[in-house]
Amino acid sequence: MNQIHSRQVWKLLFAILLSALITSISPGQTPSPSPGSTPAASPAPAAERPATPAVETPEPPEKVVLKVGNQQFTKAQLDAVIGSLPPQAQQALAVQGKKQFGDYYELMVLLSKQATTLHLDQSPEFERKLAFQKQQLEAQMAMSELTKITPEDIEKYYQAHASDFEEISVRQIVVRKKPPEAKPSQDVPPPPQPVPSVRLSWVGSSDAAVRAALEKNPQVSGLNVQETEATFRYAGSDADLPGVLAGLISAGVKISNFDETKPPHPNAPASMGLSPEEATARAEAIRKALIAGADIKKLSEEYKAPGEVIIEPEPRKIRHGGMRADMEKAAFALKDGEVSEPIDVTQALVLFQVIAHSQVDLTAATPEIERKLRQEKGDAVVAEMKKNTPIWMDDQYFAAPPKPQGTPGLGPPQVRIPPHP
Repeated sequence: MNQIHSRQVWKLLFAILLSALITSISPGQTPSPSPGSTPAASPAPAAERPATPAVETPEPPEKVVLKVGNQQFTKAQLDAVIGSLPPQAQQALAVQGKKQFGDYYELMVLLSKQATTLHLDQSPEFERKLAFQKQQLEAQMAMSELTKITPEDIEKYYQAHASDFEEISVRQIVVRKKPPEAKPSQDVPPPPQPVPSVRLSWVGSSDAAVRAALEKNPQVSGLNVQETEATFRYAGSDADLPGVLAGLISAGVKISNFDETKPPHPNAPASMGLSPEEATARAEAIRKALIAGADIKKLSEEYKAPGEVIIEPEPRKIRHGGMRADMEKAAFALKDGEVSEPIDVTQALVLFQVIAHSQVDLTAATPEIERKLRQEKGDAVVAEMKKNTPIWMDDQYFAAPPKPQGTPGLGPPQVRIPPHP
């Protein structure tokens, strides 16, 4: 499985290189080593080496690390290419090394040279794609330049929104309640018996034989046959299902796997929980124990009841906006060590114990503030450009295709701000 995942990651990386970076190599470009570069000196014999531990010297940026034909690529050049990759690709390189990256980059250079030999770079299709990629790169660089944020901008925002960066270390206690029982109605018929789903696979037989055998059975519905696997719903009894499998076997189908999944019955018992009265009494007892300073581990053991009571053993930090509005108001109003009144959330009673208040400092808040300010600035820049530039679209050409009934439509496009270089 890990090998499959690795291949998928590197296929993605190769696709990124081919689609986004192929234009970064000009055909015929031959970077040469710096004039002052000399072959590395041979290592000293073991007897002459100093006894002190050797400190690894970073490789110089001008060192040639890849040669493809008459083209040479330095460490600085390939580091720049890697630095322009998306974060997920850079993370894959950091974890798995650069060897496969070098293999793919080498292949990309070879294919680029082949395209030049075949004059593919002079075709109208190439010119169109190159022009489009140029527009994309220009747009990214323009947006990055127009949305620069200074440290002063970040500090000003932080001071003006200091309350947004308050956080509490809080422990949550949940006491579940049983859902109200539905009153039976003579006008509403009982729900039908759920139909189980069946999945089977086979070897050595054609899917046509399996399809033909199953389509004849009136109890089979929702049949889906793909190569050596089939799924369907079976409305017959459990006693009849082995007969279906026996019919397939007699038809020459070699079944390798069989699985039946039964959905829960609509009349299955309701989820666990306490009655409203019991839940209120339990929540109040836990609250009083917390106020009295009870040890949380002992309290968890005392009220341990799977499906009924959940007591978080360790507190967690929560910022403004990380909870429901009513819960947040109650939790942030508490002082250190205080416990809230139980909050009714229909299917449970929830109470909080605040352990401590703290503030996210400017350094930790900077990335979040910068993203927010860049997004706001980008929205303003785009709005201003559209305001000052006449734009027309042909309604017929850009008309949306008819959508199936019940399918949600797409909202207005969002402006995506590229990461700050």
